[in-house]
Amino acid sequence: MDSSDYSDAAKAELRDDINKDVTVFLQRLQSVGADDKIDDFEVQNIGEEAYRLYTPTAAGSPVSGSTSGTTKDSIAKQIADHNDEAHRQILSRLKKKELSKLKSDKKAQMGKLRESMVEIKAESHGLLWDAELRRLIHTPGDISTDVEMNKILDQYRANEMEFHQLDAKYKRLEKELRKIQREKRKRRKSCQ
Repeated sequence: MDSSDYSDAAKAELRDDINKDVTVFLQRLQSVGADDKIDDFEVQNIGEEAYRLYTPTAAGSPVSGSTSGTTKDSIAKQIADHNDEAHRQILSRLKKKELSKLKSDKKAQMGKLRESMVEIKAESHGLLWDAELRRLIHTPGDISTDVEMNKILDQYRANEMEFHQLDAKYKRLEKELRKIQREKRKRRKSCQ
């Protein structure tokens, strides 16, 4: 069988069916929030790419060249290939969106850690100032000042330990963020 087995009406109907399927899929995608920006990419681009991939020929253009003389089997294979490619690209875009969300979550965690670290450092500096004031007004033989100085020193040590734990978490998050960024770059290159 050759392309003459397909009338222009059948070809147009096939194009319309594919366009409807793509539209329905994109609406579902948008309903789950996939219409948010993915870096500089918007879901609108998915529709354009999917449309380009799903349509064997541009809408309204005559079938000629490499598509003329094709069989039903080869057209079905071509459509299946286009479907696979569109599906792969959509999954890749969704993975990039997931990585973007993960990246923003890690940045938010890092911001909170950074705020906590600043608060702890400020408190530690306050403790040092308090200890210095107590040292200056200390009268020899006054045991209550020594007890207060020990409490301040214990609190200072606890703050420093907490600061170092938060710093370790922050550095771990930085490593995870770099890993996410590498994965995003890798995905971006594979989509091009």
